[in-house]
Amino acid sequence: MGRDLHPFSLAVLLLSSFAAAAAKSADEGAIFELANSLSNPPASWGSAGDVCIFDGITCEHAGSGRVTVINLRDKGLTGTLPTSMSSLTALKELHLQGNALHGDFPSLAGFTDLTRLVLDGNAFTSLPSDFLKDLPSLQYLSLEDLPLKPWAVPGAIVGSSSLETFSASNASIAGAFPAVLANLSSLKYLRLSYNSLTGGLPAGLAELIALETLQLNNQISDAKLSGSIDVVAAMTNLKLLWIQSNKFTGPIPDFTNSRLEAFNVRDNRLTGVVPASLFEISTLLNVSLTNNLFQGPMPNTHNVSVDLAGDTMSRFCLSKPGPCDPLITTLLEVAAGFGYPAQLAETWNGNTPCGNWIGVICSNGNVSILDLHNRGLSGNISPAIANLTGVRRLDLSDNHLTGVVPDALTTMPNLIFLDLSNNTLNGELPKFKPSVKVLAEGNRFGESTGLENYFKLKSNVGMIIGVFIAVLLLITCVWLLVHYRRKKNTEKFRPVSTNGSPDESEMTKIQMAGTHRNSNRNTAVPTDYSQVSAGSTNIAYLFESHGMELPIEVLLKATDNFNEDCILGKGGFGVVFKGNLNGKLVAVKRCDSGTMGTKGQQEFMAEIDVLTKVRHRHLVGLLGYCTHGYERLLVYEYMSGGTLREHLCDLQRSGFTPLTWTQRMTIALDVARGIEYLHGLAQETFIHRDLKPSNILLDQDLRAKVSDFGLVKLANDTDKSMMTKVAGTFGYLAPEYATTGKVTTKVDVYAYGVILMEMITGRKVLDDSLPDDESHLVTIFRRNMLDKVKFRKFVDPTLELSAEAWKSLLEVSDLARHCTAREQNQRPDMCHCVNRLSSLLDQWKPTEVDDNDESETSEIGLNQQLEKWRCDDFTISDSDTFSTLNMSRKYNR
Repeated sequence: MGRDLHPFSLAVLLLSSFAAAAAKSADEGAIFELANSLSNPPASWGSAGDVCIFDGITCEHAGSGRVTVINLRDKGLTGTLPTSMSSLTALKELHLQGNALHGDFPSLAGFTDLTRLVLDGNAFTSLPSDFLKDLPSLQYLSLEDLPLKPWAVPGAIVGSSSLETFSASNASIAGAFPAVLANLSSLKYLRLSYNSLTGGLPAGLAELIALETLQLNNQISDAKLSGSIDVVAAMTNLKLLWIQSNKFTGPIPDFTNSRLEAFNVRDNRLTGVVPASLFEISTLLNVSLTNNLFQGPMPNTHNVSVDLAGDTMSRFCLSKPGPCDPLITTLLEVAAGFGYPAQLAETWNGNTPCGNWIGVICSNGNVSILDLHNRGLSGNISPAIANLTGVRRLDLSDNHLTGVVPDALTTMPNLIFLDLSNNTLNGELPKFKPSVKVLAEGNRFGESTGLENYFKLKSNVGMIIGVFIAVLLLITCVWLLVHYRRKKNTEKFRPVSTNGSPDESEMTKIQMAGTHRNSNRNTAVPTDYSQVSAGSTNIAYLFESHGMELPIEVLLKATDNFNEDCILGKGGFGVVFKGNLNGKLVAVKRCDSGTMGTKGQQEFMAEIDVLTKVRHRHLVGLLGYCTHGYERLLVYEYMSGGTLREHLCDLQRSGFTPLTWTQRMTIALDVARGIEYLHGLAQETFIHRDLKPSNILLDQDLRAKVSDFGLVKLANDTDKSMMTKVAGTFGYLAPEYATTGKVTTKVDVYAYGVILMEMITGRKVLDDSLPDDESHLVTIFRRNMLDKVKFRKFVDPTLELSAEAWKSLLEVSDLARHCTAREQNQRPDMCHCVNRLSSLLDQWKPTEVDDNDESETSEIGLNQQLEKWRCDDFTISDSDTFSTLNMSRKYNR
């Protein structure tokens, strides 16, 4: 038998030798083809000979084995890779980083021994369709800085179960975060920065307990990564977390069990109280929290290096570590139940809630009304609400709240009104005192099974019939009322007399914009106004108030029935009147009915819906609106410092003193922050389209707010282009907008650059008094920048500039030049403008640049005043100044 086996063994040996020789020959052919495809192959490489002695080539057995390593890093190589490289199946390592190789990367599918693949810094444009397929031994994969076509991490990567490092920053990865990575349990280092990833982090990432480094920062898509970062807290071996410059939301989770050393979350939308436990991690060295919406006390950082420089967004109650006012602490506990929503964090800042806090109304320094209805809130009702012992009215209706109603709410001593309607609350509704009016329809209290409901329905047929008859009667009454109102709508509108007490027909509801409730409890903009005409019921809405009844004659009386002597100015849609409501300055913008189309009323209400979404400290706030017949009335806040135009180009008439460079820099930064919010930080993206100095209003401290945005739809193009009149002013129009009508956020950036030029020079954007070659500011500004001597003379002569200020001015001038680039893709975005101006202000530390605009807000604002009016039998005693929009300077009447 032994002799029979010998020929067979010899045959196997011969076949194996032939296969090995063939594989070796294929390897040699692939290396020779690689040499030919390179424009500048290594000097030791030839067109013949033993490839195993080539520089950068390692073989299994020198001179006779397969190619196992190709290491050509940093050789300055150019050219392409041949498809024949797919035959190098014994390859264990491929290092090509630091070259300029281009074209398509060849397939390496089935390279079962490959452990390291490094392609950083080349110019490959695409990866094969079977990329990462059948690479079970792969441990290190680096694809940094590759200009690839947009691609997604393939599902085949799950087969590389030994992968420890996946580094692909700036590699054109696009789309949702690759959930398949959650299957790589050996992963220690994951770097996907500077890609175009969007959406939230998959819950499965919590399984990556071996992960030590996670870098997802600076996603370059507009959407960016978003959602909660709770999943990251489960990575107990994590040492470095970089997720800055995204759109993550919610609070910082508990990292107590982690080994964090570096923690960078700057430039996100994170909210809530920064947990003290974060700074108790013994390994923590560096933390960056800048530009989020954190609330509560500033953290005590112990020995940890913390970056909060240039922070313009955080909402800490104090400017240094220390406890917040107990009232603030309680309200933040309430917000915690809702998951610290960003819309609350945007205004819930400072150490007193009795100012501009959304939904919070105070009386005598204590919270008397908490109105958070229709805010899109989710989560649970916190028992901490019961600690707000001064609250009389609590409205959480029309949200998405779940869970049970805390029994603690029944202990609130002053509560008289509670509205929980239209949520998904369950369990049993606690029993409140008879003095408390409770609305709770549209929930799941005591929800029964389908079978139980069947028997209940069968046993209550009589009750159902009774309800049916009642509904029929109600429908009949509604029809009669509508018929009556339509009949009255034929009357012509006339102002309501302000003399004497109003009768019932002259009364109106004054409520929050967007809070009117129809029979469907739709708390968005009312939908039944398309048929409102002369003589119809007057409806006025004021933000932050809810369910308050006042006569509309109050507003008419405040403006003396729209007396011409009360006119503040005129704009594209009407006239603004200055008024006084028992010591409160108010203004009513009366829209010109001539600019309203046939659908003007519906468009008016739709625009109000948009404007209620735009709230920012550097945007003039729309405080309310009113409809009465064909009248359209808007109420804005008052800015006592006039317009920027008056401070730059109209000093003689306005009587203002010239702005200092410090003041101009501060104003420029304020405007940039407001526009940045419109472009990317609001609930939606808005484009102003008519940014100019006359639309920038200043308060008494010369802090700026942008005005006149969001009402373009009111225009009617029947006889003139209102789109051009309202949404664009010649001189500020970006070239592409003026020629094609195409509107992007870069239209506002261009106009902002023009404004910077006006602030630097004190000149008008177009000046007909100058020769033609000097009349256009952008052109002459750019020309003068080429010569510093000429440019110094070109700068506003009223500016007194130190050497440091002059250096700052040159930086801002350069920014203005970039903002006004002819090609929109060469202009920066507003986020860049904010960052650059912020850094300049930090460098030379101008005086009096307190960014807490709301620090001087009176404790009792208009909304609290209205509540006080109603509760005190129409007697208002507070005399704090209120604000209103002004358009063309006419102050201090």
